[in-house]
Amino acid sequence: MSSGQPKGLRVRLFEERDIPAVRGIMRQHHATTVFRNQPFSDEKLDKHIRKILSRPPRMACIVAEWQGRPIGVLWAAADSYMLSDGPLFVTVHVIAVDLEQKPLRRAKAFLALVGGLKKWTASLNASHAFVHVTTGSNLKSTDRLMKAAGAQFVGGAYVV
Repeated sequence: MSSGQPKGLRVRLFEERDIPAVRGIMRQHHATTVFRNQPFSDEKLDKHIRKILSRPPRMACIVAEWQGRPIGVLWAAADSYMLSDGPLFVTVHVIAVDLEQKPLRRAKAFLALVGGLKKWTASLNASHAFVHVTTGSNLKSTDRLMKAAGAQFVGGAYVV
């Protein structure tokens, strides 16, 4: 590794150079979800990436990187609650980590992403940050990680 390359785990905002690595992570993520029988859409991901790179003021895409390489991604948006004029709240659309990483590094990346989410939520003065777990996979380990991140369970998703 060159001396100019960052060492260790850090979080930062998504950049165009992250597209190939994040695409790979999202493909892995998709393959583990209840939606895995649906074809992965590069076109739809590209649309999301263009939106993320346009930097809407109430949207964040946070990347966890290890030794200069993305190993996790979190995408969230903020809006107001539909029945109140109160403060914003944040909805997390996805948290995905590189499944080729060792379990401990995956967990650290996940927790680092949630830490970045907390900072962004606070910067917006948002009242809540909701992480919707709709993947239908790894629910026990996700629950353990969310509890380790200080998250409180407030409900769940049902499929009918």
